[in-house]
Amino acid sequence: MLIHAQDLCLFYGQKVILFNVNLKLTTQSRIGLVGANGAGKSTLIKCLMQQMAPHEGSVTKASNIQVKCLTQNPELTPGNTLKQELYSVFDEIQTLQKQEEKIIASLAELSDDEMQEALIKLATIQEKLDRYDVGKLDEKIGRMITGLGFSLDELDRPVDKFSGGWQMRINLAKVLLQEADLILMDEPTNHLDMEACAWLEDFLRTYPKGILVVSHDRRFLDQVVTEIAELERGELTLYAGNYTKYKIQKEANREIKAAAAARQEKLLAEQRAFVDRFRASATKSTQAKSREKQLDKIEIIEAPKSDLKKLFFKFPTITPSYREVLKIENLSKSFGEHKLFAKVNLDLEWTKEEPQRVFILGANGCGKTTFFKILMGLEEPTTGSLRFGERVMIGYYAQHQLQILDSAKTVFQTLEEAMPKAHQNEVRSILGRFLFSGDQVHKEVGLISGGEKAKLAIAKLMVTGPNTLLLDEPTNHLDTPSQEAVEGALKDYEGTVIAISHDRYFIENHATQIWEFYKGNLIVFKGRYKNYLEKRSEYMSQCTDNLKKPVSEVAKPTQYELFKESKVSPKQVKTLEKNIEKLQKEKSKIEEAMLNPAIADNYHELTQLTSDLEKIKIQLDELEHQWLDLTSSVL
Repeated sequence: MLIHAQDLCLFYGQKVILFNVNLKLTTQSRIGLVGANGAGKSTLIKCLMQQMAPHEGSVTKASNIQVKCLTQNPELTPGNTLKQELYSVFDEIQTLQKQEEKIIASLAELSDDEMQEALIKLATIQEKLDRYDVGKLDEKIGRMITGLGFSLDELDRPVDKFSGGWQMRINLAKVLLQEADLILMDEPTNHLDMEACAWLEDFLRTYPKGILVVSHDRRFLDQVVTEIAELERGELTLYAGNYTKYKIQKEANREIKAAAAARQEKLLAEQRAFVDRFRASATKSTQAKSREKQLDKIEIIEAPKSDLKKLFFKFPTITPSYREVLKIENLSKSFGEHKLFAKVNLDLEWTKEEPQRVFILGANGCGKTTFFKILMGLEEPTTGSLRFGERVMIGYYAQHQLQILDSAKTVFQTLEEAMPKAHQNEVRSILGRFLFSGDQVHKEVGLISGGEKAKLAIAKLMVTGPNTLLLDEPTNHLDTPSQEAVEGALKDYEGTVIAISHDRYFIENHATQIWEFYKGNLIVFKGRYKNYLEKRSEYMSQCTDNLKKPVSEVAKPTQYELFKESKVSPKQVKTLEKNIEKLQKEKSKIEEAMLNPAIADNYHELTQLTSDLEKIKIQLDELEHQWLDLTSSVL
């Protein structure tokens, strides 16, 4: 056993975060930790890593084992190149190599006796280095970074020149390279595109040691874990199997327990009635008293607790569009001489029998966001045209909510403006369905969490009654129950949906068409996602002859030339990167302060720090989005 948590209890004021939590982690553990936002998953990981002490219970860790934890805060050394940063995790190897170099440099000056002793030490060091298979480290690092989406050309690039999302990937690579006995991971697929997610799944499926992962990525959990640990109301419940099996098992257990509790309650009611009826009977009082004693010994089966309050909504009945929803002819977009995509032609039609669910896919920087902006009229194409059909009414959901929400307005004011004819009680009722209650509705939008912004934006979208939805990463920032609520609403939605998403579980269950940008082309596939995957490589091979050439034969402009072509100022990018780095440091300081037990017990100070942290996250989100916009033409 590597880590054993016994009877953990932890409280914030009157709120129970963990209650009698027990968990054993071994080298065979492949556990997915799930629960709603705020359930205490990150807190539990901190307790397991002994970074936070529970109020009750204990965490014991085996000696001489290596445990590594992937957090949402990259721990990188500014000034290090990517290669230096990755090599920094091999502390013992570097120490041995320095010792080896020192001994070799001193050999010429040693006496015979000293020489003999030095050679013995050198042999020992080299034997250890052989066990580490140092000669294959470069190959190992190369496979790791290319799997996560980096190119080998970037090994000499300073880590502080990468955006926040790419720094998260560097952090992930550092954790995986160390091949720890146990890896704890908090949302490892955040910031990964679909290709990198697939690579990580393959890596972890064959990882020979223990893993525990917190994730809202349901397909990832289906592919990687063999056990689900659900944290709800502070209690931890284990289920055998992956995420899909957990959902089935949980519902089955709930039904079995409810039926057993109902049967017992009925039996107990009958026995109590018998006791009450015959307690004073001359002939049956002895039997009644005997049954009463038996009743006192029976262990009561508790009925399942009611479900936690969940997001629930439906889109209203729409005024349908005509058959033609969207027509695109010879559409292209270029930045200077850099062509993002060209010759896009397609027709999208609405049918009542099967409303279309289109998902736009592609690697970062391929043109998805630019294409979406063209659809919204926020960006002009270089050539070609597009038009939406008559009676098409568009509703837009932005991944970065500050683009469409006014941070200075309250939650209530935001929805009230979208419902000018509605009574205040109706506005409050709808906000309640999106889990805004009490004083929450009077909070400024700039102070609520990313998940709450997402819910508010969806509420605003719902009440406007569009018949065509443009959705940019609609399940990002949402916990799993909220993701499922959004998907349930979209399943019953009668209009057309065009969405950008990296959520493969979402895509697999809803797509009727796939549009994927690849090498400047748009692949259009009418059918389900799993059918597309079967033919994807065939379509890609038709996109460009460059796929058949060695990488060395494909001309690649320098970074300076790319900036020049796209008319993006390197100075602008550098300023943004400095500001991002500064905010990331401020974010780390606040998060470190929140780990202080004295602050954790101070409600007012913790509330202020939480508010400050949310503001910084909002600013970081905006700056990183600006960075991606500026550099999209040069990636």
